[in-house]
Amino acid sequence: MVYCDAHFHIVQCQKAAVNSEQNTFMACSCAHGESEFGMQEKYIRDYAGKATIVPAFGIHPQLCIEGDDSAKDIHGLAVFMESLLQEKRIAAIGEAGFDFFTKEYAAGGEWQEEAWHVQCALAAAYKVPLIVHDRKALDNLFRDKAELAKIPAVVFHSFAFGPREALSLLDHGISSYFSFGKQLLNGNKKSIACVKELPADVLLLETDAPFQTLKGETRTEPEDIMVVYKAMAEIRRSDDEEVERMIYRNFKTVFESSQDATVFQARL
Repeated sequence: MVYCDAHFHIVQCQKAAVNSEQNTFMACSCAHGESEFGMQEKYIRDYAGKATIVPAFGIHPQLCIEGDDSAKDIHGLAVFMESLLQEKRIAAIGEAGFDFFTKEYAAGGEWQEEAWHVQCALAAAYKVPLIVHDRKALDNLFRDKAELAKIPAVVFHSFAFGPREALSLLDHGISSYFSFGKQLLNGNKKSIACVKELPADVLLLETDAPFQTLKGETRTEPEDIMVVYKAMAEIRRSDDEEVERMIYRNFKTVFESSQDATVFQARL
């Protein structure tokens, strides 16, 4: 089986799922901050030949509260991000977006707005995918539909809304992809409805490892993508091979244009 994880954090995991005779793993890893990105590059080098890792870098909306001074320096991070794009050291921008889930995060809305628009502009200019983190800010996505429509692929990581909202984003001309993880295993009605009802060519799967845990878990491992695949197969009443082909095709569509195309050869 070829397993494609649209979103995880190799630095926090300190590992990636490793290829075997039975399984091949491909994943997109996000980093935030210059030092974390340096660590991400090291881990990706360490896993060369063992797994295929697509690198991404973004200004996470939660940094408005959690970041130090350098992490909150939007101009400095944008300059660094553009240098990574020019040097082709990243194949996507993200996580980018909004987080209004708590009063503390919502208080950083002005900072989040600036970081968001900078990243949308860079994703459009360099024609790379944008990986979106959005909590309690769906209206902002529709407000900025013209900006998003200029980006080749917009991946809504851990999409928290229902099929109606997803289809509306598509109807607004946004090249949207909707990614789901372990929420498919905990009875999340909106996520399950999306996986069941949305067109096959806009779906992705993820772990968000080591985060996005189930009740009783302390962390998620990169290998848990296999469990997420199984959940999708059950929800869509598909066999494992059909899900494998569908997710690989979508993962390839999103990342191939900004990643060395040889990565995707000889798969399936």
